Amino acid sequence: MDGSTVVWIVVVVLVLLALAALAAVAMRKRKERELEQQRAQAQQLRTEASTSARDATEARVEAKEAEARAERLRLEAERAQDSAAQARQGYDVEQARVEDRIREAVRVDPVVDHRTRTYEGDVTPPREDGAPPAGTTRT
Repeated sequence: MDGSTVVWIVVVVLVLLALAALAAVAMRKRKERELEQQRAQAQQLRTEASTSARDATEARVEAKEAEARAERLRLEAERAQDSAAQARQGYDVEQARVEDRIREAVRVDPVVDHRTRTYEGDVTPPREDGAPPAGTTRT
C-alpha cells in the first residue's frame, strides 16, 4: 500500500465516523422530540383529568342537593297527606254529627211517620229550599 491509499482509507474512515456521529445526533434529537411530545401529552391528560375531577365533584354536589331537595319535598308531601287525612277525618266526624242530628230530628219530629213503607231513614241534610230530606214523609 502506498501512502495515498492509506490517506484515502483514513479519509473514508473519518467520513464514516462523521456520518455515524451525525446519525447519532439526529437520533438523539428525534428521541428528545418524542419525549417532549409524550410529556406534553401527559400534561394534557393530567389537565383533562383535573377538569374531569372538578366536574365530577360538581356533579356529586348537585346530586346531593337534588337528593336533599327530593327528601324535603317527600317530607312536605307526607305532611300534606297527614294534613289532608286529618281534614278528611274532621269532615267525617262533622258529617257524622250532622247525620246524628238529622236522625234525632227525624226521630223527634211528630210529623214524620216512621212506619210507612216509603220511609227509608235517610240522613241526608235538608235541602237548601227548606224541604225535608228525601225519604221522610209528612202525614
